Amino acid sequence: MTDTPTTTADPDVTARPERLPMVEVIEDLLANLDAASLPLDTADAENARGRRDRLSTQVRNHLLPRLKQVAAPVIVVVGGSTGAGKSTIVNSVVGSDVSEAGVLRPTTREPVLVVHPKDAELLEGHPVTAVARVSAHEEVPRGLALLDAPDLDSVHSGNRGLADELVELADLWVFVTTGSRYGDAVPWARLHTASERGVSLAVVLNRVERAGLGKVRRDLFDRLDAQGFGAVPFFVIPDVGPHEGVLPPERVAEFAKWLTVLGSQSQSRSIIARTVRGAWPALRQDVQDVAAALDTQRRTALALRNQLAAAPSSAAAQAKADVASGAAATGAPTTTWLAGASSGGILAPLVAPPANVFENWRFRRAANARNESVRNLREVAIGATRTLIKEAAERGERLVRRAAERTPAGRQVAELVSADASVTARTNRLEVLVREWDDVVADVCAALKPVGDDAGLEPDALSALVEVAAAGLDGAERAVRRIFGDRGASAVTRLRRDLADWAEVAVNAEAEPFLTALDGIGLDDGAAHRLRVRASELKGYL
Repeated sequence: MTDTPTTTADPDVTARPERLPMVEVIEDLLANLDAASLPLDTADAENARGRRDRLSTQVRNHLLPRLKQVAAPVIVVVGGSTGAGKSTIVNSVVGSDVSEAGVLRPTTREPVLVVHPKDAELLEGHPVTAVARVSAHEEVPRGLALLDAPDLDSVHSGNRGLADELVELADLWVFVTTGSRYGDAVPWARLHTASERGVSLAVVLNRVERAGLGKVRRDLFDRLDAQGFGAVPFFVIPDVGPHEGVLPPERVAEFAKWLTVLGSQSQSRSIIARTVRGAWPALRQDVQDVAAALDTQRRTALALRNQLAAAPSSAAAQAKADVASGAAATGAPTTTWLAGASSGGILAPLVAPPANVFENWRFRRAANARNESVRNLREVAIGATRTLIKEAAERGERLVRRAAERTPAGRQVAELVSADASVTARTNRLEVLVREWDDVVADVCAALKPVGDDAGLEPDALSALVEVAAAGLDGAERAVRRIFGDRGASAVTRLRRDLADWAEVAVNAEAEPFLTALDGIGLDDGAAHRLRVRASELKGYL
């Protein structure tokens, strides 16, 4: 069985070409549940993760082992509140202290699974042996295994979690309570959970004083009946007062005899079949609920991606407009140009030809200094342009983080992108931009030929002058037109437009680390569809 459906139609309404073996369906379901990542902090994520984990536990530890090994004994989990006497009842049924019991609470820290020696080998490899200590005892009825579980309301969270997990392992859950604890909310919630999972149930009312036995038994039965458990087997064990060790045999005789009957082959197979069959409707619904939560994850990720990608757009548009208008050239580049291009300055020949032969000779002698001055001017202009784009990119990052902060999922993604990582990515991006920009300018200038006086500038200095003009310096742009004519002016216009486009791209790229973090969070777009295919297959066994 693969995860690729045989049709693109809705698997819930498409006729299946064949009925797959139940074990194969459950194995595929388990694999899909294990792969069903719910990484984003959506409103329903916590509940969905818990549901997915419970489903995986139920399938892995109960349904799949049951389908593969139907001869294994019925798993009877004896559970309930602190001090209900679970261990004492298990010991009394067996007639020996196989599970620790006492007045200190909680007593049962390690689940104990008591099984007949001839049934023990049938449990080899069963998941229950990974969480419980197996104890073989001749007095355990054949065909069943008694599991003394930790307290459902234990003060130890690990014990509570283990008690919940054992409910998923049970074929039959025996709810043990007392005359003073039968109203506790936690066990009743677990009763409903077990019932929804298709687990067979029984109730033992333990440690009830004879004086109030009739009233307590009647009240508890009324509660069971009112909540839909009126047909559940019900046993009463009166209080025997302070004692040590197992209870007198007659106190647990009725319950022990019932267990013996359940252990018979016909009854045990009936319980297992009923438990497996009863789990199917809730299992299918839970699978569909997890699939719905995965849809929410996918929609949340898509919306978040759009929000993060769009967040820096206003800063990017402003950066493009500023570069296109030559705003980068204001300030230091303009000051540097004016200082060199004023009358008598080293850059003056770029603005106007020498007035006489003497000036022409003097300016020619200063050609080396002029070339170096143009190169320095290029460094100032490119530095200013880089600063303009860098500041716009920083605004873009702030906008992305602000957009991410609007939702828990966005905050989760933003936490994956450190400020240092953003700075490093931005620095590298700007270095690449400047380097590639230099290459483009060099290629454009290689195709230009001076049509006027080049003022003694060398090729690299001429390229630097074009670059300064493209950065937005008006004086340099006039000098380029004077040296290269209209082709020079067109080249400056094209290069400035390209630089503006690159600036926009660089600022928009501030969203990329966040989008990369979102992509790396582990969301599988096909997980929901695969689970719905499994739910459709489960429908065939209802």
